[in-house]
Order: sequence, then C-alpha cells, then structure tokens
Amino acid sequence: MNDSKDNSMLYFAYGMNTNRQGMAYRCPGARPLGAATLLNHRFRFAGPADVQGDHRSQVHGVLWLITDQCLASLDILEGYPGFYGRKWAYVRYQDTEIKALVYYMQPGNKDHAPSPAYFSMVLTGYRDFGVPETQLHNTMVKYHKRHNMQGTYHEMVCRSH
Repeated sequence: MNDSKDNSMLYFAYGMNTNRQGMAYRCPGARPLGAATLLNHRFRFAGPADVQGDHRSQVHGVLWLITDQCLASLDILEGYPGFYGRKWAYVRYQDTEIKALVYYMQPGNKDHAPSPAYFSMVLTGYRDFGVPETQLHNTMVKYHKRHNMQGTYHEMVCRSH
C-alpha cells in the first residue's frame, strides 16, 4: 500500500493511537482504515498499552495508513527505540492477513494499570471504530483482582462513559 507521492505504510494501533481525535492531532496525514486484529499477540497494560507475542492470542485495534512524517511523529511519541520497539506483524483486516507496523514495549516494564485519562482515551478510540472492548475490560479486571483493588476499575469505566 504505497502512494507514489509519499511512502505510506500500514500501522496497527491498540492503545491511545486508536483515538481518532488524538491521531488527527499527532499525525494529520494518517488515514484510518478501521478495526483490525493483530495475530499471535496478547494485550496488556504496563501503564500504557502493550502487546506481547503469544501464538494463542490476538489483539483488537485499528489499522491506519500512515506517512513517513507520521512514523517520525509516532517514533517520538512512543519513545522509539528506547521505550517501545517496532516490528512488522500479521494483522487481519477485512478477512485478509496483511503485514502492518506495530509498536511493542521493550522488556522490563511490569504490568501496571493505566491512568483513568489514558484508559478513557483508549476506550473512546475503541468506540470510535467499533473495536471490541473485551480485552480492555478483561485486562483491567485481572489486574485489579491481582492487586486487590476494589472499586477502582469500576470507577474508571464509569468515568469513561
């Protein structure tokens, strides 16, 4: 999917870059294609969202067509290559498997709940594109049970509605 005027590429977002308004600000040249699924990975929060390789899982998110300028902006935002790395991975989009660029957190970042503002931004993005919210909710429920945090997750979701 290359454009003759600019090198465009497919980018799969699963966290804050699923948010249409945020991406319009950060990457005005990005074009959303819609909901997609990252294959062979699992979703988690380590503060921000992250994906890790797992052949038994998949991650829901949004597929974007981005420019080189968008990639440079995203690299800065994601702290590439120190905080997040990036790679090409298989994504299912409209019943077709294609390769897209995906960011992943560098090793050493432990699971950690996101801030309410971050969670709300991600949830809005999922809703913008009809992305299933299950992975967000399941991840938060597991995290809060593991850390005995009663009520915090419920309050976070209620603030996001």
